Amino acid sequence: MTSESIMFTKKVAVLISFALSVYGSIFYFLFSHQGKHFQTPFSGIFIVTAIYWLLTFLLQLFFIIKVFFDKSITLEAQSRITDIVGSHFTINNICHFFWCYFFHRESFAVSECILGLNLLNLLTLYFHHKTMSIKNINDWVTIHFPVSAMPLSWTLYALFWNGACMFHSHNKSLFARILANLFIWEFLLVPGCFLLFYKDWSIGLSSSLLMLGLGFGQLFTKVVAFQWVFAFVISAVDFVASVLTMFGSGLTSNVNTGTSEQAPLLA
Repeated sequence: MTSESIMFTKKVAVLISFALSVYGSIFYFLFSHQGKHFQTPFSGIFIVTAIYWLLTFLLQLFFIIKVFFDKSITLEAQSRITDIVGSHFTINNICHFFWCYFFHRESFAVSECILGLNLLNLLTLYFHHKTMSIKNINDWVTIHFPVSAMPLSWTLYALFWNGACMFHSHNKSLFARILANLFIWEFLLVPGCFLLFYKDWSIGLSSSLLMLGLGFGQLFTKVVAFQWVFAFVISAVDFVASVLTMFGSGLTSNVNTGTSEQAPLLA
């Protein structure tokens, strides 16, 4: 096969996987908020979850447009993005589709394994290919945010929600609630590490939105409890720390730059 045909095949895979991800989210996952098995200490409110995935898909669509139609990017750079980022993007979308399918069917052990595999895929993209090193705000929003940061934040959250479903936390036993009150602080610790070591405010912002949804979800489920209080506190801290990091890092001042040092995937 020629390089052009290989490139075309990879782009088709990106498109098909994106369509599968959208289909799975609409027809399988978004209806999974109904039913007692899905109501755990890590269940968020439907509207915030829907907003999160609407933003994710919208930004991922911008990523696809950049790879396919942005004339300011050279063919070599497009090929590099498709080879490096696009392959992980495709794997993530396929994993997300199958997770939606098995999660909806309440096959929680299988769906937890799928989340674990996708977590390895996203961590490889994040740490090996270092999408967080992009300094151009436009490329950050259209590449790092939708392809790496938002899926990674969601996968970390889904591991706990799916795991709580798998261990039948919907029974709302005292022991399950205590464990949930402890494990929820992971959503402050992990985003805090990304902010501290990598100045990655996108992980903080996406985690903040997920915790906001979790807070409202738990508030309307069990008013007299700590889980929704902790969720709102974590959401607020993640948000404030992310905004301070965003403006402190100087990322917003690099809108028109595009050097190889600032955007290694595009150079």
